[in-house]
Amino acid sequence: MFGTYRTILALAVIAHHLLSVPAIGQYAVHGFFILSGYLMTLIMHKSYGYSARGILSFGFNRFLRLYPSYWIVIILSAAIILCVGEENARSYHSGIYLPSTAAEWLQNLSLIYANWFPMQVFPRLSPPTWALTLELLFYLLIALGVSKSKPITVAWFAASIVFTIVTHFAEKGYDYRYLFVGAASLPFSIGALIFHYREMILPKLKRFSDTRSLTILLALFTLNSMAAGGFKLLGLPLFLQSICFYVNLVLNMAVISILAGRPKLPISEALDKWIGDFSYPLYLFHWQAGMFVSFLFYQEPQRGPHLNGLLCFLGALILCAVASYLLIRFVDRPVEMLRGAIRKKGRADSA
Repeated sequence: MFGTYRTILALAVIAHHLLSVPAIGQYAVHGFFILSGYLMTLIMHKSYGYSARGILSFGFNRFLRLYPSYWIVIILSAAIILCVGEENARSYHSGIYLPSTAAEWLQNLSLIYANWFPMQVFPRLSPPTWALTLELLFYLLIALGVSKSKPITVAWFAASIVFTIVTHFAEKGYDYRYLFVGAASLPFSIGALIFHYREMILPKLKRFSDTRSLTILLALFTLNSMAAGGFKLLGLPLFLQSICFYVNLVLNMAVISILAGRPKLPISEALDKWIGDFSYPLYLFHWQAGMFVSFLFYQEPQRGPHLNGLLCFLGALILCAVASYLLIRFVDRPVEMLRGAIRKKGRADSA
């Protein structure tokens, strides 16, 4: 039952970017990382195994999940940039402009932004794809066995904790815990730990496996994000923001752990999956949709917590929903049939 949760996280990212809701999008990205750590470890154990064939099948399936829709999105992005004008596009987001070199095109096509801080690489035809560079890195590490067993996963988690502590003692800024290529290690390893210790965790969370508990956790997620933004705005000590950062990891870990137990919720699995299918295209396309709507309505950049920004946000959501539906209908579903066949073969090979 992770589909609705994924789309809630995607909407949190959109609210952060287009309405300037503080911190919530950054915290949602780490929610995505924890979920990926759990799910990728799960499918490596249950569907593919760690043979050479299993690893290759996993990699090909990940390719099919990420790239076909993404390539359609960047074509749409290029068309929108040409429509509004490159100067206007840059005024809306400094990273949205057409690549001018082979290297820039290669990075945009591959989703591999070759920098210790992928967010610093421009242009990005879909701005939030810097996080996919980190996802791809940890997909590879998980396929190679970094979460293959409990002892290895615990060692990985411990190394992630040490790295995080070092960033504090070395007085490295927040970027080293969010944007740096190693920043995703902690949330990914938490997700892998959930998989390995689920039999111990899930019974203890059984009494919280209901809609009310999940609603409270998601409300706390939102309030914690707002608190982090408020602390920053008021210039309060940085350790308060750090507390919110780690509270966020705990809250997302709790939600994922509860959902991993397949709780009975007032939503069918089919509907949950359908809602979840929107998360990836929404994540990929929202900046471009916001930009298009902004210049269509106002002929200038409009985003933030004001009336024009809200109208553009709503318009972008509608445009994103339409584009997402078309991508799901005409790209994702045909590709999903092939992915299903690969998963089925992977289970047979690992049996």
